Amino acid sequence: VRQRVIELLDLRSGETVFDVACGAGAILSTLACHVGPRGCVVGIEQSPEMAAQARVSAHGALNVQVLCNPVESFSSPRPADALVLCYTHDVLQNPQALANLFAQARPGARVAVAGMCLLPWWGAPVNAWVLWGARHYLTTWHGLRKPWSSLAAWCPDLRSVDRCHGGTGYLAVGTVSKP
Repeated sequence: VRQRVIELLDLRSGETVFDVACGAGAILSTLACHVGPRGCVVGIEQSPEMAAQARVSAHGALNVQVLCNPVESFSSPRPADALVLCYTHDVLQNPQALANLFAQARPGARVAVAGMCLLPWWGAPVNAWVLWGARHYLTTWHGLRKPWSSLAAWCPDLRSVDRCHGGTGYLAVGTVSKP
């Protein structure tokens, strides 16, 4: 799923890409290769332990910077040309985090989002299983029917482009348009 998100971004050499809530940094090195030595990858992670792991995962890449801050208050040295939000449901439901994030993105920046979502009413047993599995990773269940919809103010063209994991996962893409 993460590889597909990277492909959807169509990253170019010299660009700046934000990996929002990057966790242990699973894709930082891959992003760094895509933007090249003139580009910049900014990993944003609020957990000091995870940010430390992300720095290790970057394998010393000079074009990767991991910021240990909440999305609500981070400040990037460069504006984003592209943004990755993989499994960041809590960030997607936080208006303050989104406002700060998109204030630091260029108009026209490409956005790719992947995460979990719920099936319609007929998928109640599967939804229960998904929610049980996610109980330790989310602080809110709000918005799980269409988690990407919270980005509409900043990415009016955002659209779901694929479903995965039996329909309980999604990929969405769009471009930043300042409100």
